[in-house]
Amino acid sequence: MKSDFSSLAFVARQSLVASGVSISLGHTQQLLAASLGYGSLAAIQASTEEEPGIAGANFVILDVAGLSARAASLGYGAASDQITEAIAATIKSDPEPPAVFLTPLDFIEDVVVPFANDTVMDHDAVSDAAANTNAYFEGAYLEATEPDEALKDCREFWEIPVEGNVGMDQDPDKPFSGDNILVKGVVRVWKAGRVCLMNDMELDIGAGVDDSYYDLDEADA
Repeated sequence: MKSDFSSLAFVARQSLVASGVSISLGHTQQLLAASLGYGSLAAIQASTEEEPGIAGANFVILDVAGLSARAASLGYGAASDQITEAIAATIKSDPEPPAVFLTPLDFIEDVVVPFANDTVMDHDAVSDAAANTNAYFEGAYLEATEPDEALKDCREFWEIPVEGNVGMDQDPDKPFSGDNILVKGVVRVWKAGRVCLMNDMELDIGAGVDDSYYDLDEADA
């Protein structure tokens, strides 16, 4: 069972005190709340978005900017990095720890991009596009970018834009009819809290055969 908010704050404070940071439990709770995307302890206590803590989360992307700002406002600005490390380590030491990330891009590169590339060739849109060619799958080459909407501002899910192509190998004994499928869409990740995500993702894309080969052929004619 994942630790609740109070337990996480208690362990984080112990870690900080042991490392030389003199801090009260109340202030540790304020900083933990900030790291989970809330402006104050009262805000997380009043929230109906989630159970306080990390219950239900497979991934946590700490709100490092919010945590740093809150640390500075409480007089712990010089220890901001230590506090971030202590909170991350506390979450990682949970009996059922989620993966912890310090930036959205780390999560996108480590989780979203592999998911997109692993699943894209099984997507109906890609299968339909491939059916219009005489080629067979060679490999997936999708990239993702950080969305404009911050994770903590989304409600039920977070959508990360993905774009790229699925390469195709051409059978030399058949007429050429496309060897590249262009892909664009999003990976949708369901939320377990303000900055907490579940391992519940889907790829929502459109796909089509790249016609640029024919455009080049016509230009050369």
